[in-house]
Amino acid sequence: MANSKVIVQTYRRERLMSLLFMAPAVIFLIFTSVYPLLYSLRLSFFSWNMTVPNSQPVFIGWDNYTRLFSDGNFLSSVRITLIFVAASVTLEFLLGMALALLATSSVKAIGLIRTVLLIPLMMTPVVVGVLWRTLFHTEYGAINFFLNLFGIASQPFVADPKQALPSVIAVEIWQQLPVVAFILAAGIQSLPVDLYKAARVDGASSWQIFREITLPLLRPVILVVLLLRIMDAFRVFDIIWTLTFGGPGRTTELLSMLIYKSGLQFFQIGQASAMSWLFLLVIFCISIFFIRELQKRN
Repeated sequence: MANSKVIVQTYRRERLMSLLFMAPAVIFLIFTSVYPLLYSLRLSFFSWNMTVPNSQPVFIGWDNYTRLFSDGNFLSSVRITLIFVAASVTLEFLLGMALALLATSSVKAIGLIRTVLLIPLMMTPVVVGVLWRTLFHTEYGAINFFLNLFGIASQPFVADPKQALPSVIAVEIWQQLPVVAFILAAGIQSLPVDLYKAARVDGASSWQIFREITLPLLRPVILVVLLLRIMDAFRVFDIIWTLTFGGPGRTTELLSMLIYKSGLQFFQIGQASAMSWLFLLVIFCISIFFIRELQKRN
């Protein structure tokens, strides 16, 4: 009986100590993440123009949300964001899968290929944006210099409303492609070798092996990669800001940039908060979908 009391007291003491050690981190997260999130939710139901001196938030209910669906700038930004995410993630996955298969093959120059793929990962998004803005320059950009060598006229790239979004997508793919390739390559290397040996003994072609063995077994890794890349692509800001500032016009103004402009340039805090929460809801629904797919696989 005495031993059981000692065990219970020890357990309670250890539990109290663990709570005390966790308390600073929990308090820090509450003040830096939970409170700002809930405060922004509250502000989304208010109208507050901070450019007016001594102004106070005015409760307007759901008006900030309903107005968004008739706001041309918001709808255009949503369309551009969806195009950006769909194009960049799809191409990153297809090219990343090809590079992953190449990286796990017996090519002699694979060490050099892996080293080259590491270069974009070493750069911050701001540096990448400035670098490619220089490369895309109409007059002294390196890309137009090589195009001229082949007799092709200089292209405006980010200065042209028709070329700006594809150019931005290309830069996003250039920087994030190594991430997708390395994760998929790690997944391929973790697959059981015996299945591949048995398939080759049975006379299966490379395409049949890829379709019937690699893709089904790699499905959990693919879902994780797509989830991470979709979430990251939705919140891209720095590359586009340094490349085009959302222009020309609004042709590359993603939703993240529109939220920034509404909240921190024009100080329409209520409207920006409403857009942020709709943005968060979309990403949350996408995350739930991929998590359920992973659970089905398990």
